[in-house]
Amino acid sequence: RGDATRDEYGAIAIHQDLSSSPTTIQGANANIAYGAAPANGTSTADAVRAYVQALLKSLVETWVHIPYELWPKDGSWRGMRRPLCRLIKALYGHPESGAHWEAHLTEAVVGLGGTEVWNFPSTFWFPEWRLLLTVYVDDLLLSGPVQHHVQFWEKIQCGKFPIKIDPPELLDRFLGRRHILTPL
Repeated sequence: RGDATRDEYGAIAIHQDLSSSPTTIQGANANIAYGAAPANGTSTADAVRAYVQALLKSLVETWVHIPYELWPKDGSWRGMRRPLCRLIKALYGHPESGAHWEAHLTEAVVGLGGTEVWNFPSTFWFPEWRLLLTVYVDDLLLSGPVQHHVQFWEKIQCGKFPIKIDPPELLDRFLGRRHILTPL
């Protein structure tokens, strides 16, 4: 419960003033339109447990109470009343996690040659492959020449900052909308 974090004195915890910049519907629409151009296509993939792929780079350490059901089965914590562990991953619910995940993903994407598209948050252009990537939290939308999709999805999983993703699929649903593309 990131909304209930406290400091060591029991007072409400103060976190960094961070924000994330999810894509706009216009950015997603532009990406899908680009994918509909001749010889192009659109594919999608979800980042697996996205937030915890990123380190929590908070200015202040965060410690979490470990619930009983997650204690080691060997009994080594027996006798403890409320064990705490330092949080090192950007856990869902922590107020800063979204921004840390976005920074991690952006670093990975830029490391592969992506450049941010001006005025379209979380949208990246790969000039070498002529691919356009749009990101909404953990949903990745890729459009461009179909012959480059497989190579991109492989590289994003094994770059300097590998991103774990589910197997990519052709565009069907994105941001809750179903897309059916038919040739003219």
